Amino acid sequence: MAKTITEVATDVLRKLGRLPDGQVAVANQIAQIEYSYDGLYEELANDSLVNWASTADIPNFAVHPITMLLLGRVADNFGVPNQWIGFYNDAREILSKQLSEPYVHQPTQFENF
Repeated sequence: MAKTITEVATDVLRKLGRLPDGQVAVANQIAQIEYSYDGLYEELANDSLVNWASTADIPNFAVHPITMLLLGRVADNFGVPNQWIGFYNDAREILSKQLSEPYVHQPTQFENF
């Protein structure tokens, strides 16, 4: 199921341990993560790793990698040791695989010269 950036930001805050279950995030915290998402989206768009609009909901296949990328970007801002930075390449690879065109085998013919 697709998620809004606000829903993803809430997930990020929970994973960082900054938002206990049942509580609502402070607008300032959400705004920080949304700002970080804007920069991340631009970076991913430059590398053709997004196929949705920056203001659209994040598609289901991209929720996990986007969450991991945001965790790596904002952990320091929230005073949390950044253990997610190592997932950066993995998350980008997941997006790349999800967005790549399926390979269609084309038969080849050999010519003798």
